[in-house]
Amino acid sequence: MESRPSSLPGRDCSTSGNTTSRSCVDQSEDQWLTTPHDEGIRQPRRGGWGQAFACRDASVIGIVVVSHSRPLAEAAVALASGLLPAGPAPEIAVAAGTTDGGFGTDAAAISVAIKAVDSDAGVLVLLDGGSAIMSAELAVRFLDADLADRVVISSGPLVEGLLAAVTAAASGVGLDAVAVEARQALVGKARRLNPDGATSATPLRLQAPRPQAKARPVSLTWRTPVNNEHGLHIRPSAAIVTSLRGLNADVLISNATTGRGPAAAGSLSALAALEIRRGHVLEARITGPDAEKVRNILADLAARDFGETSGRRRPPRAPREPAASELAVGNGATPAPTASGTQIVVGPIHRRTSVPAVDGYHPGSPKIEFARFNDAVEEVEDYLDALALTRTASAGILHAQALLASDRELAHAVVGRITEGFSAVDAVVEHLTGLARELDALTDPYLRERAQDVRSVRRLLLLALMRKPLAEDDPGEPCVWLVEELDAATATRLDQRLCLGVITTTGGAHGHGALTAEARGIPVLTGREDARALAEGRHVAFDPVTRELWLDPDPTLVTALERLNAERMEAAASALSRAHEPAYTLDGRRVLVEANVSSLADALAAAAAGAEGSGVVRTEILFAARRQAPTAEEQAEVYVALGKTIGGPLSIRTWDAGGDKPVAFFTPSREPNPALGERGIRTMRKARDLFAEQLRGIAMAARETPIRVMFPMVTRPEEVSWARGVLDEALAGLGPVELPVGIMVEVPAAAIRAADFAGLVDFVSIGTNDLAQYTLASDRTNAAVSRLSSLDDPAVWDLIELTCRGLPGKPIAVCGSIANEPDAVARLVSLGVSELSVRPPMVAQIKQAVRQVSE
Repeated sequence: MESRPSSLPGRDCSTSGNTTSRSCVDQSEDQWLTTPHDEGIRQPRRGGWGQAFACRDASVIGIVVVSHSRPLAEAAVALASGLLPAGPAPEIAVAAGTTDGGFGTDAAAISVAIKAVDSDAGVLVLLDGGSAIMSAELAVRFLDADLADRVVISSGPLVEGLLAAVTAAASGVGLDAVAVEARQALVGKARRLNPDGATSATPLRLQAPRPQAKARPVSLTWRTPVNNEHGLHIRPSAAIVTSLRGLNADVLISNATTGRGPAAAGSLSALAALEIRRGHVLEARITGPDAEKVRNILADLAARDFGETSGRRRPPRAPREPAASELAVGNGATPAPTASGTQIVVGPIHRRTSVPAVDGYHPGSPKIEFARFNDAVEEVEDYLDALALTRTASAGILHAQALLASDRELAHAVVGRITEGFSAVDAVVEHLTGLARELDALTDPYLRERAQDVRSVRRLLLLALMRKPLAEDDPGEPCVWLVEELDAATATRLDQRLCLGVITTTGGAHGHGALTAEARGIPVLTGREDARALAEGRHVAFDPVTRELWLDPDPTLVTALERLNAERMEAAASALSRAHEPAYTLDGRRVLVEANVSSLADALAAAAAGAEGSGVVRTEILFAARRQAPTAEEQAEVYVALGKTIGGPLSIRTWDAGGDKPVAFFTPSREPNPALGERGIRTMRKARDLFAEQLRGIAMAARETPIRVMFPMVTRPEEVSWARGVLDEALAGLGPVELPVGIMVEVPAAAIRAADFAGLVDFVSIGTNDLAQYTLASDRTNAAVSRLSSLDDPAVWDLIELTCRGLPGKPIAVCGSIANEPDAVARLVSLGVSELSVRPPMVAQIKQAVRQVSE
């Protein structure tokens, strides 16, 4: 690195008589080095940017003074400067306080100050402690490697150390010698005030001829399986970041299952990039005085699924019977219309890009760009927090995005680019675009979609930097929004009178924005790359149910679509009016329409929708949050609560652990292809005690509410014989219990040889999702082959028919997605299916479809 001249362009350098120090009055537009009376450079969020005193001399070290108090730092510099004779002197910069006069330090401010006083001789940083130490250490990370190697952070006292350092530096000694002088600055005072070597002086022993043994820091490792349905994505990551703020500990998080990491627990974006999925093990390495406190906080967060509050797949906090208010779901209850968000949309396109135009942005000096970025972050945070107050359903998403906007690592990365000469706009675009691409590269589809949260924050920051309103005006007429991705902030404020629906060119149906819009009844058509070139104002129509998109629909098509839409809405309303009536075919055959249940909330929704029981209780999801396997008594209490809530019989599926259904209290061995490995009944044969305890709990509940038990992933009759043997042992001592036994037909072999199970089962339930997966050799969780896993495939229908034929007289249920299709009901019933178990919102429509069946 070339030596910098002692007189910089644009500055008038002079000395003040015999005194003190030389000062630089910056005559350039930027005023990069400021005088003692300048207000200083503002930085993002915290920390006053400092002044630089004197002028550069490549042979003299630079000094940076870091303090929580700006007046204190300036006074110390003034005192030290008064000791210097005329001649070569160190250049001194102050990085202290906040722009509003408050207390604080900031790494980015310190980094800028170091660069301002840098010379070939090196830079000494003196500080007052606390966060100043961490900020200074982080500041060095902002620097180029060659500059960082020339920086020493001194352990010397701020005032005495500065006096000693300035004097030594002015005498021409090198950085190491100056650092030693600063460290030993209190020795003279200590000897004078404590000549007898009293213990009160001991803490002031700063000379370091020999390293002193340090107290061993508290260090521990903590692990937990992650049970959140979509893993450790942005919302649970935000819970970790906010909960650990202010604690005195270094926390590094890793994905112990994949080996990805570690990442600092204070960085939201870094945690999300670990790609910790459901069933993966989170590992935390914690060091510091508050290590045990951090571990306890993490354990509490893990017990609450890291703050996730979605009730659809979460069991009750503690097993209990529902409260009276929860049970007051009589036959007069009317659920919300199930067709909400399924209406066909016709209207003109309104284009909206995720990266606002930044033409006309005029970059300023680094000082100005820092201030602009700081203001933009504050504006975005305030906007998102205010929006969360009015959109409570999306509050978690919006608060997480606000936290991302002020993320420490994000801010430091952007500020670092600004110090390198980038404008705030370019720094935001470069860093957040790169971060979004990293998330796009993750293998988990849900985590990949978290990149849209990053792009949403990028858009808001750019709008703020361009001084445009964050809540852009909606178009003046009803229209169809065309966006690259629909972020949650936009979805929460869409005016349903003006937004007919939304088409996205990228992203999937599980993105926060799409889910938020659908929850508000706004139709969404996701991932339509073919719509990217549609011009503003062009008329389109789309059906969110069939995913069809029509360009320039003519009046005839529009009339037909309007008629179809009216019929769809009328049919939904008619179905709701008879939701609590039993479903009979036109020939008088009774078909039970039940609900798939994974939680007490599902049971409540099912009861309100008119479900006649539950065709499958997913116990591995019901108890997914438990860190220890629930006892038989605990399980029985929950099963009874579900039965009383739904008001009908329950078909309880035993633990289906393995594959894409991990549970916290049971971790099967890792397999290269879990979907074809040990899951369901196969896994239970290696966990007999766990299986027996569940069967005992089911039997205990069956004494109080009608229950059936069914075993998943059955392939051969001997598996059922083994399971029934364990069940017989569990029933011993409980007295007479009526407990019908069934199996899940998910494996083609079981469907083809259904007759082999006739003497072993009282009923069967066909799980068409898995049956299609195994029949068509297409992983249903793999988007690349999902098109192959069609429930309408003739081979799947053939296996359903074979199952019904092989078990004449036995109740046959279907609990997969095909049962939710009204158009498939007639065919299922004609094959011999007698029960349909569906999503709770679909109960009324499937009942109505049964009533239209004529055998």
